[in-house]
Amino acid sequence: MTNQELLALHALLLDNLYLDNLQATNHKEDLQFYVKPIDRYEALHKNFLKYGTKVATNFLIIDVDHVKTPIEQYKNEVYDKLGIAPNWILKTSKGYHVGFILKDTIFLNNTVETEKLQQTKQTMTYLLNADIAGSHRLIGYWRNPLMHKSIFNDEIYDLETIYKLTTNRFIHDVNLFNATEKTTKKIIDGKLSTKDIIKINLDKIDKIGFIDGNRNNYLYTKIISFLYNGKIKNQNILDTLIKLNNNQLQLSELKRIEKSIKKYNIKPNDNQQKEYTSKGIYNDALWKEKIHNYKDKTTNNINFERQKIGQKITVAKIIKSTIEKLIHGYTITYKNKEIFTNKNLIKNSKVSKSTIKRYRNNRKIEDAVKAIAFKQYIKAILNNKKSVKADEPPIKEVLNKVLEDITFYYKPTNKTYKFKYNEDDELIFYEHKALSTLLVA
Repeated sequence: MTNQELLALHALLLDNLYLDNLQATNHKEDLQFYVKPIDRYEALHKNFLKYGTKVATNFLIIDVDHVKTPIEQYKNEVYDKLGIAPNWILKTSKGYHVGFILKDTIFLNNTVETEKLQQTKQTMTYLLNADIAGSHRLIGYWRNPLMHKSIFNDEIYDLETIYKLTTNRFIHDVNLFNATEKTTKKIIDGKLSTKDIIKINLDKIDKIGFIDGNRNNYLYTKIISFLYNGKIKNQNILDTLIKLNNNQLQLSELKRIEKSIKKYNIKPNDNQQKEYTSKGIYNDALWKEKIHNYKDKTTNNINFERQKIGQKITVAKIIKSTIEKLIHGYTITYKNKEIFTNKNLIKNSKVSKSTIKRYRNNRKIEDAVKAIAFKQYIKAILNNKKSVKADEPPIKEVLNKVLEDITFYYKPTNKTYKFKYNEDDELIFYEHKALSTLLVA
């Protein structure tokens, strides 16, 4: 962080760690015991801070372990996965802390807001493949971003915005590559019963990723997926966990996972079940290109390649939505005869200031968006004149120009893929080389 960013983050933390005295320490070992509160100005020079109290919190922090990606690259991964930039990403000895400062204080006696905060943390834990124990708690000790290598963002969001963005990403992620499974009977204490049919063959579930250090996250994400797909119900959670666990984790740990998942109270309706039990729309293309998750023999880590390409696809779809909003905003600005200032474009496009700046910094992209918006503006003026036939603005041209920067590299086959929208408005990915064959998504 620059000095200016450090000062800005220092001010934000002071405003939101609002107690005169905070619990803070330099040593992780001290956290096993009672930590005496000290003046908050002094506390902000310690390595570990207590965020939140028994009454309220202004923070949402996720603990991600076993990640060795460089911090600048990981920043992009976090944005791709969450769809929103955190206030800080902090490098730890094992991975990263991802921290948000909430615009409004969440009082823990407010059941509705507290439950929404818990669900948001659980969703982020899934999306970032984070540590459950370190991420699901609402208050506690985490590292101080002022005292560690960190990346800072000053845009603060309310809980509702974060909740909606991450929930949409979550639903998309669990559905994207789902394939239909056969129906089996319910498991009770390791035996089969004819009660409450489970629509999945648990013996054929891919166990890649169920390894030491990742078992909790594996079970958590699998069960969440099953629930959203309508393959099991809440009363089946523990039984399914026991079967998938295969005697690796203790029953008490499985019950903690069950309790955490049940807070979602996921009940897919008939339409959701119909959607979630069909094959993912990219499944055939992925199989054709032989893109699968695999275990890296060098690092012994699981590379979740299908999820990675899914995140790229999500980003591409978000870019499309953003460009459509920008074109609409520029069109309204023409119509209102307003100056193309950031303030006017934010108002008319309904996108954030950072998004406006990011797209305006690329002059070619902005010129293309303005050209399309101007055509739409003229088309609206001439709409009542039947003798005039306006051409449909080439939105895909500017959209695909932006998508040129998005690539996916698959190491086992040493192939690089790019993304684009075709003439049928389908998002496709294709091998990036001369005379590549396009793969229809």
